[in-house]
Amino acid sequence: MIEAARLGRAGGFVVADPMGTIVLFDAPSGSRSTSRRLAKPARELVGRTRVSAWLLLGNEYLSEAVMLAPTAKPLTLEWVADWEPPEDPATYLADRKAWDSFCAEIAARYGAPDRGPALALVRNDPVPGHARPPVSDLLRQVCVAFDLPDVAVGRSLLDSPEPGLHQAQRFDVASSGLFRRVLARS
Repeated sequence: MIEAARLGRAGGFVVADPMGTIVLFDAPSGSRSTSRRLAKPARELVGRTRVSAWLLLGNEYLSEAVMLAPTAKPLTLEWVADWEPPEDPATYLADRKAWDSFCAEIAARYGAPDRGPALALVRNDPVPGHARPPVSDLLRQVCVAFDLPDVAVGRSLLDSPEPGLHQAQRFDVASSGLFRRVLARS
């Protein structure tokens, strides 16, 4: 995985875990870190490895789980901290059916169609008498639904230059062929 990651345009850290490989990319240069800019190195890595992956993004207000497949467009689930389901039962039922169907599509595209129902349960509907879960916990629930490591949830190279993950291996971008040829001439 490290060699495939080094072929990209962003450095970062790789952590081998028995449940899967974790990759934390360096923060994009510039002042804005949009989800599109954060997803770019992950999409490139999925294209090189030909292995589907999850990109997990979040803050205290919004969490996104983006399923990246080698041959298909990314599919994104989003949870907003103060989301309220529709009050009308018919509208709620239609919304829930659409959510369940979309989760089934995502799980199938990921290659684990049997995980669709577990993914569909990852919701932040308010439950009377219970505190609403933080949206970051929903990202952990996505990991549980697919038997993925969740230790990287809440870790970000946007906040710190170190990942804070045991046995994280640093990778830097390999220089391009043109750059190496220029350096060899000097």
